Amino acid sequence: MHILILAQHYAPEEVSGAVLATELAEDLARQGDRVTFVTCAPNYPAGKVFHGYQNRLFQIETRNGVRIIRVWSYINPSRSFLSRSLNFGTFSIMAAWGALRAGKADVVMSYSPPLTLGLAAWLIQRLRKTPWMLRVEDIYPDAAIAAGILRNQWAIRFFSRMERWLYRRASHISVISDGFRRNLREKGIPSEKISVAPVWADPDLVQSQGKENSFRKTHGLDGKFVVLYAGALGHTSALEDVLIAASYLRDKPHIQFVLVGEGVKKDSLMQYATQQHLENVLFLPFQPRQLFSEMMAAADISLVTLNAASAAFSMPNKIFNIMSSARPILAVTPPNSEVASLISRNHCGVNVPVGQPKILAERIHWLSQQPEQLAQWGQNGRNALEQQFSRQRCVSLYRESLHNLAR
Repeated sequence: MHILILAQHYAPEEVSGAVLATELAEDLARQGDRVTFVTCAPNYPAGKVFHGYQNRLFQIETRNGVRIIRVWSYINPSRSFLSRSLNFGTFSIMAAWGALRAGKADVVMSYSPPLTLGLAAWLIQRLRKTPWMLRVEDIYPDAAIAAGILRNQWAIRFFSRMERWLYRRASHISVISDGFRRNLREKGIPSEKISVAPVWADPDLVQSQGKENSFRKTHGLDGKFVVLYAGALGHTSALEDVLIAASYLRDKPHIQFVLVGEGVKKDSLMQYATQQHLENVLFLPFQPRQLFSEMMAAADISLVTLNAASAAFSMPNKIFNIMSSARPILAVTPPNSEVASLISRNHCGVNVPVGQPKILAERIHWLSQQPEQLAQWGQNGRNALEQQFSRQRCVSLYRESLHNLAR
């Protein structure tokens, strides 16, 4: 069966959400499907084309059995609304062109965000009479509104109408959680049109390891209680609470915060840490994929943070990598969030409400003295990952849905 996938990023070199789309495509190809993946030149998250690639009009490569069609798009390191809009818009237009050149497929799948990419998939659906699965990993425009990225009322109305228009026309919609399913049901989408396929981690790639490793040695973390955040330092990250908590814990030298990643808030977060003389906070860039498992293992506890406005519309991928690494989760999210619910169901960590940095600091200090509890939470998370959120199980759910659509 020929599966055509449209997604903005196919970049296995980076530790990011792009890895999941990459793994899905390659696993489908490994299981015997013919997979074509339409994307752009790899540039996430810095907004700069990776070394060895060019932002050309059209180029084809093959990797691990997947035919990759890369098309031109506007790429710029600026994270302004205009720059992001141009990036999303140009890629969506060019993706439609690339998809038309991909040949007849049995089923097409597109990712949201960007929301506009659904227009390209809809066009293929109409012109080629091909069933279309829309994969929703963040609910847009709700997530952009909550993050403060989208504020113009005309634009909000426009994209809200586009969202519902796309939902109605997709043959099937795949979402990452029951909370996302409820959101779409409240927007009038029938439940039989929606399926849940959770985000995953690969328990064979992200493994449980001893924490005293070379990552700790390299960054002077030996003997420290490491509170790790690894991911985008963006609008939804709520890391201000974490830095304020670090200021409360400046007199506890054994507790070290490590923030790994890039994003629009990194400069302001680093500036705050410098102004407050937070020697217990270490900022690092995204780490190479080959060091990822070791980095995750170096943590005593790993952070997942979401601001109050975004918690209903996002589920950070990092939570599943933390579970796979057998490390406990310290979430900073609203008590009714999807993240808090997942942690509670699986007994794999603890949640602290957003906007309570003093409580967060107290909880971190207490946790630094509870090694047995942390170990148990970490193992619970690993067990849940293997049973519910493994790469093999989740890819199987995708493949079943795609094959059913193509019949």
